[in-house]
Amino acid sequence: MAAAALCDGDVKMVIWDLDGTLWRGTLDEADADDDLADGSLAPLIRLLAQRGIVSSVCSFNDEERACAALQRLGVWELIVFPAISFDSAFSKPAAIRATLSAAGLSPANALFCDDEPRHRAAAAAALPGLLTCAPSLLPPESALRRCGSADPGCSRLQKYRLLEARRRAEAAAVSQAGAGDAAAQRFLDSCEVVVRLRPLRGASDEDLDRLVALTQRTNRLNYTRRRRGWYWELLERDTDLLAPDRAGGGRGGGLESFTWKVYVSDRFGEHGLAGLVAVRRGALRHFLFSCRLLGLHVEDA
Repeated sequence: MAAAALCDGDVKMVIWDLDGTLWRGTLDEADADDDLADGSLAPLIRLLAQRGIVSSVCSFNDEERACAALQRLGVWELIVFPAISFDSAFSKPAAIRATLSAAGLSPANALFCDDEPRHRAAAAAALPGLLTCAPSLLPPESALRRCGSADPGCSRLQKYRLLEARRRAEAAAVSQAGAGDAAAQRFLDSCEVVVRLRPLRGASDEDLDRLVALTQRTNRLNYTRRRRGWYWELLERDTDLLAPDRAGGGRGGGLESFTWKVYVSDRFGEHGLAGLVAVRRGALRHFLFSCRLLGLHVEDA
């Protein structure tokens, strides 16, 4: 069942329809805030955010009224990359595709929740791998409390907010200067990207948990695709990935073996621990970065 993937760790984003899904009926039928909140699934958005799963919205609706309703429900600040429009040309599959592209996610890492079977079918057909489900088939709240990983401060959501701000700035820059490689490079230069490398040895349990999650969840910027090996290397401590570098303590210098944690920031904020680079005996073991860094060319630094 697609909804079960929420509890299996594959889903990074839930994309919600509004009328008939996040709340009962339509906005036109809601006479008061109490009507809107009655039976609403909005509390699940906060719960998921605290488990490291972000939420977006894709709805054929009046944008201003829908945003106001989400604010009244107390979840507007928990939504990233919303797609809400009453335009007759609005297409849910196209809007979901744009949302996933902006977020740097593949369809297999998203779940689209909509009460209309035709919308679910159209989205699944247009985006192979996209998970879909009716709101009535979502796992119970008790199960959702165990999905993902604990993130009480919603730190993953905040990082997607940084990405959202960068995407908005990029769109504004393109509208002013036009598309093209030169304009893209100027925008990238304006982002003031800073990449910091730190030795893995002495890493905290929190850092190791984050790196394990990266190796398991990152696809588009995972250039070696080593997964299970890294997990067991950490758990069993049966390799020298955490050992001191063999040929000294500096970057470069002909080192045959080294392991670096990668931290990234730009003018929009701190992306935190967002990558791993490991070489052992001259062989590349791990070279991966968070998908939120797509477009920053950290891998070329």
